[in-house]
Amino acid sequence: MPVIAIVAEYNPFHNGHLYQLQKIKEIFPDSVIISVMSGSLVQRGEPALFPKYNRAEIAVLNGIDAVLELPSVYSNSPANIFAFSAVSIIQKLSGVDYICFGSECGDLDSLGFAAEKITSDEFDIKLREIIKSNKNKSYPKNVYDLFSELYGEEKAGVLNGSNNILAIEYLKALKKLNSNIKPITIKRTGADYNASASFIREYVGTNCVRPPNLYNLHGRTQFVPTANLENFMPEPAYKISHELIQNGKFTDINNLSPAILSYLNRLDVHKIAEFAEVLYGDEHRLKKSLDGCFDYESLVRNLEVKHNTSSSVRRMILNIFFDITKEMQNTPPDFTVVLGLNEKGKSFLNSIRKKSEIKIIAKPSDIKDNIIFEKNLFIDNICKLALFNKSGEINEIKQKPFLYNI
Repeated sequence: MPVIAIVAEYNPFHNGHLYQLQKIKEIFPDSVIISVMSGSLVQRGEPALFPKYNRAEIAVLNGIDAVLELPSVYSNSPANIFAFSAVSIIQKLSGVDYICFGSECGDLDSLGFAAEKITSDEFDIKLREIIKSNKNKSYPKNVYDLFSELYGEEKAGVLNGSNNILAIEYLKALKKLNSNIKPITIKRTGADYNASASFIREYVGTNCVRPPNLYNLHGRTQFVPTANLENFMPEPAYKISHELIQNGKFTDINNLSPAILSYLNRLDVHKIAEFAEVLYGDEHRLKKSLDGCFDYESLVRNLEVKHNTSSSVRRMILNIFFDITKEMQNTPPDFTVVLGLNEKGKSFLNSIRKKSEIKIIAKPSDIKDNIIFEKNLFIDNICKLALFNKSGEINEIKQKPFLYNI
């Protein structure tokens, strides 16, 4: 059976994710599909909408055979680190044949051309020079402008679209790792995806946020509107998401606002400069922005400048808050945690366990004395504080993977 890997966040799982799985199964009817999924933090710089074990359960019920974690140290990172860390896990499993990713263009040749040119010495030298003289531009904008100058506006078009950008990073990672894993891309279209994850998150944030005491506490069920989401999510995903929302088991970064602002105010600029994605004097801008700032969203707005996107600002803040250093993010993962699986996925993981070059952790309590793993546990437990309803939560070290018996 061919083994196909997907890098995903499932934040949350929607019809577009199901479409990708269906396409994979059309190409490989008899296959094992695994997903390396972001942990408690996601790439846009915030806690995932739903807890990671719930997201893994939804993924398995919709056709993923095994969900493995991309630890939060790496998932809360820019596209290049995010992609390289995920592909590194896939490579080290020593049993994956293909990696499948969505893209706006659906053209592997165009993506491959971009990946090859961007990783060339010529491009790297010229990009470094441009960044030095264009610090007010974001990194993606500098890359786009240089690529367009060297290879033309038409070829540079492939650098537009968040999925294209990640696809290029996956290809770059495969090349850097000298991997034999074959890439496959599936064109992402509005009709196929129906609604983006961001639309669903925005809907939940706008329509479903309630004070904690209005959720299903003390035996009183409160109605929270989710019916409009039913058209955008497959049935198992909607059913579980609806239940999580009704019970207040979803997050909002603003629930951590007092803790974040309190911690950041205690740090001096020299300490702040140690953390990942703190660049170009961001430590000074952060300290200035904290003066008279008493809520998280205001801090983000104060820090958004031409060279800092909203996502990069949010990631930077969380890297500081969770003490995630540049060194941590530049050290490839040496473990992954099993978050959910079915019998086929369990059989696959058992078959590779002895030859795998990465620790495959069945339960968090199975690993000791690993600094990044300890950091991951800390992040998981703090992210529980971002839930609207924290009742019934347990320490992350006691969690067990979701197992679906087909």
